[in-house]
Amino acid sequence: MTAVYVRQSIDKKDSISIETQVECCRKCCTGEFRVYSDKGWSGKNLDRPEFQRLLADIKRGEIDKIVVYRLDRISRSLNDFSNLMEVFKKYGVEFASTVETFDTSTAIGRAMLGIIMVFAELERENILQRVKDNYYARGEKGLYLGGVPVYGFDKIPAKLDGIKTSVLIPNADMSTVEYIFSAYRESGCSLGDIVRTLNTQGVPSPAGALWDSSKVSRLLRSPVYVCADMEVYRYFKAKGAKISGSAEDFTGQHGCFLYGKRESNERKYTDVHDHVLSIGLHDGVISSELWLEVQRKLDGNTQLRKGKSGTHSWLTGLIKCGKCGYAMRVMSGSWFYCSGKANLHLCEGISGKPEIFAAEQAVYSELKKKFAEIKELRPDGSAPVSPKANKLKMQLETLNSQIDNLVNKITETSAAIGKVLEAKLEQLISERDKAQQELDKLGCDTPRQSYEKVIPLLDEFPEMPIDVKRQIASEFISKILIWEDRIEIQWKF
Repeated sequence: MTAVYVRQSIDKKDSISIETQVECCRKCCTGEFRVYSDKGWSGKNLDRPEFQRLLADIKRGEIDKIVVYRLDRISRSLNDFSNLMEVFKKYGVEFASTVETFDTSTAIGRAMLGIIMVFAELERENILQRVKDNYYARGEKGLYLGGVPVYGFDKIPAKLDGIKTSVLIPNADMSTVEYIFSAYRESGCSLGDIVRTLNTQGVPSPAGALWDSSKVSRLLRSPVYVCADMEVYRYFKAKGAKISGSAEDFTGQHGCFLYGKRESNERKYTDVHDHVLSIGLHDGVISSELWLEVQRKLDGNTQLRKGKSGTHSWLTGLIKCGKCGYAMRVMSGSWFYCSGKANLHLCEGISGKPEIFAAEQAVYSELKKKFAEIKELRPDGSAPVSPKANKLKMQLETLNSQIDNLVNKITETSAAIGKVLEAKLEQLISERDKAQQELDKLGCDTPRQSYEKVIPLLDEFPEMPIDVKRQIASEFISKILIWEDRIEIQWKF
């Protein structure tokens, strides 16, 4: 029995249809033949239902000849095809192609077959590379990269510079997204609390099944929802992400796409090092203030899972020796000691034994005073976002980037050219310092938190777990310096 094997991965204008392949192969058959057809299957491997049926029939002795339209219909892998030829030889099966003409019974024919298969495999690799390059090129332009729309969005057809793409638009599920972000922001609200609420209310998840903590966490991590401004830009840059486009694109209007290769056991947004972040064409929905607040809370959860460091005091990591600047460590669970003295012998240390309880009480008292001042200055409890501040931050980011590039060039050029570049460097540094001074006057380094939500928590602060206390303190305190007779707090604003 002669077997005709045909395959077509996808329907395209320039592809040969299944029917045409069968018609071409029929001309090479004398007498009765059996058709094995795999439509919608790639030739990258041999895991195709009809092809596997063909192999089974060969091993049962039912097939004595195979006819294909072209070699790559069987396989695009040289290794797979070589193994198949051994199988054909073992069971006495002849092989013929209607496009490539060769005789596998001769040495030259077998050599020609090998050369043809080398080029078939090269073509497949080139196709894969073109697809990959096109994918990343579209991503860098902020184009939608295909697939099912993210939860809370639908997609509509659009064109950008003549390229067909899609734009995301919010749908009815976006109200659930907004609820998830606002609920998780609340102190004491966990991922599990949100999961229980959504499942109790019968709200379907993106896949239509029940919600779980992983689904909620992935949603909260996604930058597709955020109104991306310079704070979001800085957040991802600090995480090691590669930013497509310039800082000026982060105007606080559009959402983002984050893409890049990751291992199957890694969470999508946990480690974004070497991933690419690009501004999308769609409008963001969640304010950068809320989105970043949620990220800090999620980051805090991640850090707490790494170990049990700092279980004796919520000041651990913040409190430093006022004399040398090195970290103060906990000793015997009740007092601090200077690591600069004990470990590095660079400091005389703090005389006596600074008690943990006394230090914590002093810092707690200052926290209450600070929030009382903030409440008086901002009765609405909010930290307003200034468009001028965002513009200054964009300018600072651009200047810092230019300064870094110029410093690299100075080290690579001759002395004469280096002097010219040094003059330019001084000018850039001067512009940067001026922009920073203007930014400082606006008070833009104030943590973008909802102060009215935090202030009431200070009354419950003494009873809170250590990790929660540390999270609150680290949001507003940059560093705490301690001496024998005083404590100095360096605020983030």
